[in-house]
Amino acid sequence: MIDNRYATFALLSKNKSYTKTAKELFITQPAVSQQVKSLENELQLKLVEYRHPHLSITPAGQALARFIETTQHQENQLVQRLQHPAKATTLRVGVTHSVSIFMAPQLLRKWHDRYTHIQCTVANTRTILSQIDTGKLNIGILEGNFDKSLYSSQTITTEDFVAVTRASSPLAQRSSLTLTDLLDEPLLLRENGSGTRKVFEDWASAFNVKKDDFAQVIEFGSSGGIVNLLQSLGVSFMYRSLVNPQLADQSLVTLPIKGLDISRPIAWYTPKIVSSKTNTGNSSKHLWRRAL
Repeated sequence: MIDNRYATFALLSKNKSYTKTAKELFITQPAVSQQVKSLENELQLKLVEYRHPHLSITPAGQALARFIETTQHQENQLVQRLQHPAKATTLRVGVTHSVSIFMAPQLLRKWHDRYTHIQCTVANTRTILSQIDTGKLNIGILEGNFDKSLYSSQTITTEDFVAVTRASSPLAQRSSLTLTDLLDEPLLLRENGSGTRKVFEDWASAFNVKKDDFAQVIEFGSSGGIVNLLQSLGVSFMYRSLVNPQLADQSLVTLPIKGLDISRPIAWYTPKIVSSKTNTGNSSKHLWRRAL
């Protein structure tokens, strides 16, 4: 089981208070401080910065706290599976809105004969990653830009990222466009936290363009809703598979934007696989460094 010092530090990173952490653990405040200092000495890292009355967690400390939280959830899940083997046939999977439209159904068909109970959550990338971290989901099917080194993964497919508008738009008649040529159009975007939005914003920033540079920004928490809106107004950026039917019937078209040559892997993500050697001392230290 995980060293008590790691559990103490994880709680301190949430509370940002030695006093509150000590009360929750039923130990003294100096004991909390001693455990954290011992951990810092062992790892040879600064985890906490304290300038009275403010306590902050260093970047290294934040990474360690995330790792501890994941490890604790994996430990709890293992114990539950050992105690209740029948429950191991439950799969809790999270998919993004984009993936739910063009990929989730076929994946669920593949899994249906392997599990007695499948729970499928549809949410944006940020929410799914949070639920993987906290153990609420076993697996996430994701795309977009985020720190993939924090997770174990396997690529399922690769998707082209394209600019899309209605076939009747004057832009559709152009053989070559730049991103700035689109600024007079309404920009249809998913909500903050969406993977497709993050891909667009990261790419646009390379051209010194922000969403607010567009004449109008319409945020919609549904990929399907954006596809419907596109048939009457605006431009959007998304994975080609989301609009394959509309491209086939020519109600929508892709736009030839210079510099837009993006493809992104769609993969399943799970917490980093953690060795069972997390008891004490150097095994924990080396384990954490490998996971990072």
